[in-house]
Formats: sequence, C-alpha cells, structure tokens
Amino acid sequence: MGKPTDENYRKLQAADSYDSADLDNMIDREFSITLDKMMRDKGVSTTELVKSTSLSKAYINRLRDPSRKNDKPKREVVIDIALGINAALDEANLLLKRARYQELYTRDKAESVIIWGMLKKLSGAEIRELLAEKGLLDTIFPEKKEK
Repeated sequence: MGKPTDENYRKLQAADSYDSADLDNMIDREFSITLDKMMRDKGVSTTELVKSTSLSKAYINRLRDPSRKNDKPKREVVIDIALGINAALDEANLLLKRARYQELYTRDKAESVIIWGMLKKLSGAEIRELLAEKGLLDTIFPEKKEK
C-alpha cells in the first residue's frame, strides 16, 4: 500500500468512530463530475468525443450527468473516453479510479501500449493506430459499445 493508504489504515484502526478517523487523500468517486470537468478543461465537446470513440451522444451525456448515479461505464468505455479526450496518463488513471476500476496496468500488453503512448504524449487517435498495428485493439475494446 502507498503512504496515504497506510496512514489512513492506521487512523481507521485507532479510531473510536469512523468520523473521528480524519482520513486524508480520499478519492472522490464521482465519475460524471470528473469526466465533465476534464472535457470542459480540454475543450472537448460531446460531438467531438462521439467522433473519436464508439459511444453515442446520448450515452456520453448520461455519463456526464451526476444525477444519474446508476450509469457505471465498463472499464473499456472509460479507456475509450480517456483516449477520446487525449487524456494524459494521470488523467486516464483518475477517470478509472473514479469509475472504481484499477489504473492502467503495465503487465497487460495493450494497456502498456496505451501507457507508453500517453507518456510520449501521443494523441488518442495515434494510440489507437498503434494498438491496431500491434493487433491489440480488439483486446482492449472487445465489443462494440452503445452507438
């Protein structure tokens, strides 16, 4: 475990009540708020995201709506979105964490290609091309998403 996780574990163990634990560095798991903010910060419209992913406009709008707590995207959808908005590695991992998934994994061949591409500041389209060249596009995006 990392330092904040270890410290929080010790605080939870020593606390008489949950509220008295005073936990640090908590992950805000609100995916839709994070996605909406990233899209606005990067200047990516829903229409542009539709063009660069396999997702429909209606689905993206549902994911961006924080009042719709029932919509939890599949992990590959989160990765598709990260590539669609040209997310940096830390942004992609944040989206995955907010959707309650594991960060991109270096021991998975397709995900390691994505990590490398993000570290080299390639665009999402360039990373998709690289995945396709290596025959890995279908391993990361196994089924067509809602259109």
